Amino acid sequence: MIPVKLTIEGLYSYQERQIIEFNNLTEAGLFGIFGKVGSGKSSILEAITFVLYGETERLNNRDKRAYNMMNLKSNRSYIEFDFYNYENKLFRATREFKRNSKNFEDVKSPTVVLYEFKNESWIPLESSDVEEIIGLSYKNFKRTIIIPQG
Repeated sequence: MIPVKLTIEGLYSYQERQIIEFNNLTEAGLFGIFGKVGSGKSSILEAITFVLYGETERLNNRDKRAYNMMNLKSNRSYIEFDFYNYENKLFRATREFKRNSKNFEDVKSPTVVLYEFKNESWIPLESSDVEEIIGLSYKNFKRTIIIPQG
């Protein structure tokens, strides 16, 4: 998988919409995400794994994942990730979750959509299962892509 662009909004410390373009980095052939403690590196990686697999390393469903991932000043979280798969096809994964306006701690289950870019437009796919598209399970993805801290 080759990352192209990540858009995050209302996620952890990223209250405002942030767009990370990976093209300059991937053209170099190899890159990493570096920064000071607390600068948001883990949040970027967690956004990618969550948008793709609906799983995160830090939180599980029992931890009220969507509530704890959402920025406390936001009523909506949105993640959009564009990437090329091993067949060099362009895909987009999106996850959006919203806070219940009547109950601050109630965050609705994420809406998930997976698209493929065909004929100059994004075509929604019937399934949001990325394992076949990427060629990696969540377990193998996190083992291959994310190096543990420490």
